[in-house]
Amino acid sequence: MPYNPLDIFEIRDNALCISGKSIAELDYSGIKPPCYIYSKKIVAEKIKLLRDTLPKNIKIHYSIKANPFPALVSFITNYVDGLEVSSMAEMKIALATGIDSSSICLTGPGKSYEELEIAVKNNIVISAESSLELLRLDEIGTETMHKPSVLIRINPTYTQKRAGMKMASGSSQFGIDAEQIPELLNWVKDSCIDLHGFHVYSGSQILDAEAINFSQRKTIELVKQFTSEYNKPIKTINMGGGFGIPYFSKHTPLDLNSVGKNMQALSPTIETIRSEQPINTIVELGRYIVGEAGIYVCKIVDKKISRGKTYLITNGGMHHQLAASGNLGQRNRKNFPVYIANKINSPVTEVVNIVGKLCTPLDLLGDTLELSRAEVGDYIVILQSGAYGYSASPINFLSQPKANEYLM
Repeated sequence: MPYNPLDIFEIRDNALCISGKSIAELDYSGIKPPCYIYSKKIVAEKIKLLRDTLPKNIKIHYSIKANPFPALVSFITNYVDGLEVSSMAEMKIALATGIDSSSICLTGPGKSYEELEIAVKNNIVISAESSLELLRLDEIGTETMHKPSVLIRINPTYTQKRAGMKMASGSSQFGIDAEQIPELLNWVKDSCIDLHGFHVYSGSQILDAEAINFSQRKTIELVKQFTSEYNKPIKTINMGGGFGIPYFSKHTPLDLNSVGKNMQALSPTIETIRSEQPINTIVELGRYIVGEAGIYVCKIVDKKISRGKTYLITNGGMHHQLAASGNLGQRNRKNFPVYIANKINSPVTEVVNIVGKLCTPLDLLGDTLELSRAEVGDYIVILQSGAYGYSASPINFLSQPKANEYLM
């Protein structure tokens, strides 16, 4: 059966529903498009699927960068074991949830001295991306008399060929080259750093289970090697994530069962890595948890025909949902799953282009789409919008009104 992104939503009376209400009903009750709506039910179901499929000892962290909407992050915190953050603002969002700060990990290159200092003072784990970061952490630890909790992020030598976006191997701003780590480990022994373990993140938006399995096997090999060279016990292995979701018609969903079986097979090897207690094995996931749980909704405000082409002009646009527009004109732009929310099962009768309010031809939310006949006042809904949507869009472009966000 081909993947149908509508399968996880409720359809009632020819309308897509969230929390039992159609988009029109939500509009009448004050949830006004253009907006993002995130489903608690779908988020909880995705995390339950992970819990049911991955080994019980695997810790699931939510990567806030995927969607930092505070109400959503706070809700997710009830279901996961930790949070990944990559900025001062994300640290504040994470700390505001009340989660144990030792379950928060600060990642990303170019961390400021202030970010590192706040992370150390709050007992947040820091994933060090360079030798200079390690030096700064040692300095902060010495000054504050508080040992920084640190993971060394490894830039491995192997290549992840199946990732939508590669985050490791070759020359990279991410992590410390694997060949440099033995020397750094000798330095760490004499520093005030509390080395918790290692972090490897190879790539994101991976739909090929064997590609994830390959990366995880290689990660454990590297960690075992470096732990042996360090000759001290470690506490944590952050195996990254990269679990993808299908966006387009030709995408096949990730075989999560295969990933779970592979991780179970790796457990005996993990147990042989030197530690004083069971190793805290983490997968950090963002898109996989929230991507399918979010929709972007805008309203048709005009309909016109120009030299044989039909345009549905909406009150939204690429300033709210950049990814659906093709990320500023990427060469191989593809349509996200787009529907008329109040005519979800109506027969297809016309081919349209869906555009926004911006003064640029790049403001294209749907190109040559086959949809049911649309009228001014109908609702356009773009699925798979829960991750890297609003916060990853140029919301100030042309100073148009901002979108609202709702958790339901």
